[in-house]
Amino acid sequence: MAHSPPPKFWYLPNHRDVLQAHMHLLHKLQNAKTEANYHGYYQTLIKDGTANGAISNAYLTSFDVPFKTKSIIMKCRTGTLYNQKHAILFKLSTSQTCPLCP
Repeated sequence: MAHSPPPKFWYLPNHRDVLQAHMHLLHKLQNAKTEANYHGYYQTLIKDGTANGAISNAYLTSFDVPFKTKSIIMKCRTGTLYNQKHAILFKLSTSQTCPLCP
């Protein structure tokens, strides 16, 4: 019985730094901040069982969820959903009270 030769290994260069520099220059992206509040909140939801990490993003590929709803969910998750905090920040409102909240 003949043994097959051991597999040959070769060096794969790390393109992460080059790709990151390229993306940063063109799109002004930076490393994801995993210590940010939204990431921490989501990780807490997964750890305590409130969110199911395996299916919590399933709505993104579902044809039953309209695009507008997907967009609102993503804005809410990333903290970019326009709210009273943003209105004050952008100097479009001076009141701390949200007009939608009772």
